[in-house]
Amino acid sequence: MARRNENAPVQLKLIAGSCEVSEAFLAKIFQMLGQAGIVKSHRGVKGGFSLARPAEEISLRDVVEVCEGGIVLNHCLRKVNPCKDVDTCAVADVWREAQDALTGALDRTNLADVI
Repeated sequence: MARRNENAPVQLKLIAGSCEVSEAFLAKIFQMLGQAGIVKSHRGVKGGFSLARPAEEISLRDVVEVCEGGIVLNHCLRKVNPCKDVDTCAVADVWREAQDALTGALDRTNLADVI
């Protein structure tokens, strides 16, 4: 969708075919992306999906967090029920640094950058 110059909706069948994934699987992902305000759905014969915002305003982190349910590289970094030893663990800071590097790279990269 981001590669298209026009803002016309793209049918799910076309996207699924180009990504070589099932339409059912993609429909679930697009439902989540729609709820997050990343894509919008268009009904009808000429319906489909389009980006809800310009590609420059959608970071890869936005997309990954919706699809993956958040970015957590290790149990110790979870917000809910983290490891009980996180404050004394010798490698927790390494995991935190690695996660910060990953999320930073995803934040700095938007859909326009990757097309």
